Amino acid sequence: MSSESIQAMAEGSNDMEGRGTQFQILALIQLIVSMMGFMFGGTVVLGSLAVMMGGLEAGSWLFLTAWFVQSIIILILSYMLLRIGIALLNRDMWAFSAALYLNLLLVLVFLTIGGAGTIFATAAIVPVVVLFLPDVKKYWYPSFYEDTVPRIKELRHALYLIRKSPLVVAGIVILVCFVAIALLAPFITTYGPEQRIWADSNLPPGSPSSVEGMPDHIWGTDDSGGDIYSRLIWAAQVDLRISLSVVIVAVMIGTFIGAVAGYYGGKIDELVMRVTDVFFAFPGLILCMAIVMALGEKSLDTISIALMVVWWPTYARLVRGQVLAEREKLYVEAARSIGASDGRILLFHIIPNTIQPLIVQSTMDVGSVLLTAAGLAFIGFGPPAGAAEWGLMIAIAQLYFSMNQYAIFFPGMAILLTALASNLVGDGLRDILDPKLRRR
Repeated sequence: MSSESIQAMAEGSNDMEGRGTQFQILALIQLIVSMMGFMFGGTVVLGSLAVMMGGLEAGSWLFLTAWFVQSIIILILSYMLLRIGIALLNRDMWAFSAALYLNLLLVLVFLTIGGAGTIFATAAIVPVVVLFLPDVKKYWYPSFYEDTVPRIKELRHALYLIRKSPLVVAGIVILVCFVAIALLAPFITTYGPEQRIWADSNLPPGSPSSVEGMPDHIWGTDDSGGDIYSRLIWAAQVDLRISLSVVIVAVMIGTFIGAVAGYYGGKIDELVMRVTDVFFAFPGLILCMAIVMALGEKSLDTISIALMVVWWPTYARLVRGQVLAEREKLYVEAARSIGASDGRILLFHIIPNTIQPLIVQSTMDVGSVLLTAAGLAFIGFGPPAGAAEWGLMIAIAQLYFSMNQYAIFFPGMAILLTALASNLVGDGLRDILDPKLRRR
């Protein structure tokens, strides 16, 4: 054998070793992220159980807090990513796309927690970055791209239809504007969310402050001298966070429960459907009021918990019906014939094909959750007086409606526009994503 051949083989061996190192790094990072998810989720779950068993005042309701529910979801995702990390060591082709989707989902869940969740979300994005390193990407991305080309074409066609619908575009613009306003609240407001100038009570829009050096009141003030413009923008953070977090958690819980019930059927399906019937037997607002009273504390957190408890059955029933239709199709039988597990069939075959109704329903529910949360705050089941929240602002302002109509008008318009935009986008997406209507 010539020296050139020996050198070429050595270079090829070194190249394969380098590529193998990148795959090992990817698998190691994935395992570390899953361990971090176990650590975070387990700490919150065990801490909640300890508080509940300790007999503290918060113990009667902390079990149902949003953090507890989100931590359970994180534990489930972390277990799935642990198995995917092991599969990445063996370079199983399916594991790479699964790692992409589940890590992005884990990032989303961590971001809904805020605070410490943001740090863990940053860690969870690292495997996604490693997936697109040159050598790793060459291994899995071509086949992944080939499989997603039809979906990309459909997505482009959907975006084209969205651009052709002025109502959908208007709804998206309104929602984007409200989200941007909420994020920029610290930079575009002139007063704090609970800052008061009592001498400036019930001033009309454009009035100067009676305190020298303080900014003008662009949209006037409320009965206690709070700047309506600033409080309205700060309240956007609160109301949008409640709406988005409730919808995200409800979708995740409802999707999991509904998918399991629809796929396995039998006693599991019967039990889930009877439980959802119990929830649907009560009007949503009345049931939320009962849950808030049962939790024993009126606050934004208890409103969020109550709404999560009330909203998941809608998605469970929706996903269950979709799974019942999908589980009998040929592609599911084909996946079973090659030895795919039930979890893999549900996660990577059935649920992706039921995602369109979920997108439509969740988009429309953002406005519905906002209206319900504002209604609870309006009738006294929300935060204490003085907090910046749209429903509470209207509840207090209606006592002084004869002398100050602006304190009701501006938060009322904020609720109206947000709910309207949510419904416009949801209706448009329903028409666009329906294969029977979109090709007309």
